[in-house]
Amino acid sequence: MIQHDMMLFDHGAPGPDGRVSRDQRPEADVNIEFQTDSALARESRDLAFFFKSANDAYATDYPAMVGPHMTNTDSTPFMNVTPAISLRENERGMHIGAGWDPHWHQPTDLYVTFTDDDFRLGLNAAQTTLAAIAQLVDATVSAP
Repeated sequence: MIQHDMMLFDHGAPGPDGRVSRDQRPEADVNIEFQTDSALARESRDLAFFFKSANDAYATDYPAMVGPHMTNTDSTPFMNVTPAISLRENERGMHIGAGWDPHWHQPTDLYVTFTDDDFRLGLNAAQTTLAAIAQLVDATVSAP
């Protein structure tokens, strides 16, 4: 199970005034999470690091980081029946739960809210996923 969940906004922690920067933070990355207490934790971890390797080789702008605490996401129901990972903009528990994305489940979650750098982060998640899946299925490119 490979899920992309909230993949554009990595602007950092809110400041003392509670506001989040309009700009993508320099440390922005593609977070790849698996759950350590799932029935298939080892397989999920291996899948997460496989995706990180694909990111290292094929993503153009943002690195990937692997975390062991996939939580509160749509892939959770699958984690005990198949290897499951979630690709996201921030760590779900530590960052999103702490207010790092003011658009999370808000009416401000609109196209006009996001910058080119935000969309580039989403592109890097797509590059990561497509590269990993292509490798998993031994895809090849042939000339027409």
